[in-house]
Amino acid sequence: MSKYVIGIDGGGTKTLGVLADEQGNVLAQHEVGSTNHHSNPAELVKANLRELIETLLSKAGVKADHVVCVCSGMAGVDRPDDKAFVKAMMKEFLPNALAIPVNDGLIALVGGTMQAFGIIVISGTGSIAVGVNKEGVQGRAGGWGHILGDEGSGYMIGLRGLRAVCRAADGRTGPTLLQDIVLKHFGFNSAEQILGWVKKNQGSKTEIGALSRLVHEAYAQGDETARQILVEEADELALAAAAVARKLFANDTDYEIVVGGGNLRKSRPFFELFRAAVAKRLPGISVIMPRREPVEGAVLYALEQLKRLEKETVPSSR
Repeated sequence: MSKYVIGIDGGGTKTLGVLADEQGNVLAQHEVGSTNHHSNPAELVKANLRELIETLLSKAGVKADHVVCVCSGMAGVDRPDDKAFVKAMMKEFLPNALAIPVNDGLIALVGGTMQAFGIIVISGTGSIAVGVNKEGVQGRAGGWGHILGDEGSGYMIGLRGLRAVCRAADGRTGPTLLQDIVLKHFGFNSAEQILGWVKKNQGSKTEIGALSRLVHEAYAQGDETARQILVEEADELALAAAAVARKLFANDTDYEIVVGGGNLRKSRPFFELFRAAVAKRLPGISVIMPRREPVEGAVLYALEQLKRLEKETVPSSR
């Protein structure tokens, strides 16, 4: 009997799934809405997953009983309750499959490096560093949210940009191009109007995170304040990577750091600042752009876990 695996990249707005054979060849793919159970009703999540799996099976002409593993990478799936929730749904859709719910950072790591070990540093609206070593042990740094952490994230970069404008308006620091860029962006006449915007948006993490591009814009124009913000935030990301490396790799240097999130993937200058910071903290470790997408990482991780399970269950010969 042929065996198949399903990989799922479950995001906040969309979910991508692929069905592959034992060699990792993709036979079908499909996209549905969000499957984040922290921000959506359980009924909606279940309906989207049902559509995803049934469509994949139909497109590939595969029976549910022939799927032996499903790896679902989803934001926030770290706690036992989260994993149990996802496993229960997968059991209903794919009764014979080993269900492996993991943090979405893990499948991005595996897809990015095309290996089952390494470190991924993500700088999107939030930030986190996640790693896996060759023994399968996982570790992380960051991911504490915008109140307690999110250093190096779009939110922190955007917030520091706003703060820089306010500080310059007070005369606490010298002038910065960010003053003109930020005020022009909002259509404001003075920095004081920023306070009203923050109150109206209740300090929205998403809205403030989107302002990070203004800091990148100022940096591209040679602004020293923007340069300082990006250098320091890039170093915070490198610090998180180094913390994960100490936990997982000790004296081993045979691994890579792959980047994720819009700030590192879409801004080459910020990527280079991060790579320079890593070179200081972790000499000799390569920093790369992703080789494959996260959903492909979910497939690879599923296949690797099946191989690991087979090795553990096969009795050793004497």
